[in-house]
Amino acid sequence: MGTSIQLATDRQIAALKPAAKAYEKKVSGTRGLGVRVFPSSSKQFELRYLTESGTRRRLVLGLYPGLSLAEAKAKAATMRVAVHEGLDPVGERTAARDRALEEAKAGDTLDQLAEAYWSAAEVGLHGGRRKPKRAVTIQNERSVWKNHIQRPLGGREFAEIRRADVKAFMRNLITEKRLSAASVASIGGVLHAVLGFGVLEERLESNVAAGLARPLALTSRERMFDDAALQVLWQAAVEASTPRTPGEKTAGVHARLEPVMGLAIQLLMLTLTRRNEVAGALKTEFDLAAKVWIIPSTRAKAKHQHVVPLGPDCLTVLEEAFALDPKSPFVFPSGRAPDQHLDPHAITRAFARTCARRKIAVGSPHDVRRSGATTLTGRYGVTRFVVGLVLGHTANEGAAVTGVYDRHTYLPEKRSALAAWAGHLTGSTAAAAEKGGGSLDTLAATPASEIETAKARALRLVAEGDLHHAVVSLCMDMARRPEVASSHMDILAKAGLDLARGGQKVEIERWIRGFR
Repeated sequence: MGTSIQLATDRQIAALKPAAKAYEKKVSGTRGLGVRVFPSSSKQFELRYLTESGTRRRLVLGLYPGLSLAEAKAKAATMRVAVHEGLDPVGERTAARDRALEEAKAGDTLDQLAEAYWSAAEVGLHGGRRKPKRAVTIQNERSVWKNHIQRPLGGREFAEIRRADVKAFMRNLITEKRLSAASVASIGGVLHAVLGFGVLEERLESNVAAGLARPLALTSRERMFDDAALQVLWQAAVEASTPRTPGEKTAGVHARLEPVMGLAIQLLMLTLTRRNEVAGALKTEFDLAAKVWIIPSTRAKAKHQHVVPLGPDCLTVLEEAFALDPKSPFVFPSGRAPDQHLDPHAITRAFARTCARRKIAVGSPHDVRRSGATTLTGRYGVTRFVVGLVLGHTANEGAAVTGVYDRHTYLPEKRSALAAWAGHLTGSTAAAAEKGGGSLDTLAATPASEIETAKARALRLVAEGDLHHAVVSLCMDMARRPEVASSHMDILAKAGLDLARGGQKVEIERWIRGFR
């Protein structure tokens, strides 16, 4: 491992240039941690360690900048503790891959091949992008298999399945089961992946589902709720959130959603988040004092942390939801299994039932996101970039700023956008953009005259002892100013965050006052 230069900052790592051959540079302050730079320009963190038996190992922690320096150090520290306790992370991964390969060789039926495929998918040996599939993805594929593929094809020997069999199976989904083009494509995609795995493992000569998995053309999803439909859905969710009274009628015209479902739908509509993100929300993800919901990368669809601002309506919903089951770690626990969270599919079914009962065109939770995005851009002047951030999409534009606070940089714009949406949804006066007659991005911008106000706010946080929040707060304000160079902001932010981690209150005050 190279020792001439020891890396101490993200900026140094970003500046590393590729060479004709891969090379390594050591990271200072963490034993065994280094960065390997490949000729392709990609960079990855690696941890070197010795097992109890004296075997040298090299563990890949992740690619930079997807994994920041701070995150790599934390991950390396966790792994070192595991090694000290006698574990061997690399050896365990190798053993898991060996088990997956062995399982892939066992069994001749399509069901058995599917099980081998999912075992391989857990460790990234299923083909495709060669990355482990998320547990929720495997769970969804298993559900599709059980509901649509297992009975007609699962028990058959996969080597005996022909293209005519697949063609007849796919046609039956359309003509007999009357499934939509999207549903048929989803089922065909799972079948294609499993048979493709058989080809990868050299147990099949060809994938007989190739070219047959998507028999119908997919159309762009354009369904949106108009204002009247949104009001109907919102009122139904509000009515449902009221706890049931003893002896309350629940049949026929009296039927309504359970309180936990009503609150979940309210949070989904207010925040424009995805059904999976709402259904599996943990109470620890919410910082009610800072009025933010931090969805971790492990649960967000885009696989990056998503910070969601919380307005007054959201806080009210959360207060009621937390009170439903104070002991549950989930905001919306399952009524059938208290130790589990609400089923995301149940939210979709609840939308469908509500639409049918209230005599409006059937829609889905995702249609609320589409409706909110269209409303914010078309009627409130919010840019597509900010709307994309509100929806949790991966940003492809904007200044590159230090990763520690980049997730929070556009929080004021996102908060303003969601405040306008909440006002539009609930009919309140929170829609400041329409009242002010201007773009929300313009309203949220921080004029140069408010630099002193931003500094004063940061100093107040320092006085309260919240050093990290003080640094992040000032960085958020300054990073949005077009005249501030992102590279200069990176250096300043790194210095401030280092001071915060060291608890140097006086130095942070000087750092804040130094901004001009």
